[in-house]
Amino acid sequence: MGKHLFDTRREYMKVDFEKSKTKINLARSFSAECMEGAKYQFMAKQAETQNLAYLKSILKTLAKHEMSHAKVFWDYLQDNAKKVENNIDMTYGYPFECGELVDNFKFHSKNEQELSDHIYPAFAKIAKDEGYDDIAHSFKLIATVENCHSALLDQIYTKLKCKKLYKSQKSQKWKCNQCGFEHTAKQSWDTCPLCKYPQGYAEIPLQME
Repeated sequence: MGKHLFDTRREYMKVDFEKSKTKINLARSFSAECMEGAKYQFMAKQAETQNLAYLKSILKTLAKHEMSHAKVFWDYLQDNAKKVENNIDMTYGYPFECGELVDNFKFHSKNEQELSDHIYPAFAKIAKDEGYDDIAHSFKLIATVENCHSALLDQIYTKLKCKKLYKSQKSQKWKCNQCGFEHTAKQSWDTCPLCKYPQGYAEIPLQME
């Protein structure tokens, strides 16, 4: 009985979606995630031109993640809207820093951390205050993913900046992403002994979680 009363009260307190800040925040987030997905695709092309095939695959995976986040936000907009929306007026800043591949890893690490630490938690609080607990929960979950993205990108940036992408102070397991050949050493091969693919196909030891 108590749970029923609680749920009814939450429904009563819910802000009309069409007048809510949550609607604008979902539109902003959808737009931003689409742009992030596109930028990771562009970075993947940069990695390809530098023969860094494994980094290309990581970046394409990140692009897929961002488009999945965009779909979550899109679905909430579609499910909650009561009318066809011809235009959603939203004004906000968006980082357009760009440069060499190594610089872009740093830029995106900062962007992802900002989403994780500030923007999405703030949007989650607004959604909860407006009575949209499910949307608040999704903002929080996506923030955890962006935090992982930030850490991963920062690791790659550090290795690239120090020119230690395929070197380590201690022995690591190196695996060819093309044929699966593995060996343990302080640095990767220049050319895979098995399939003869270049070093850029070697998987880089990273903390992926």
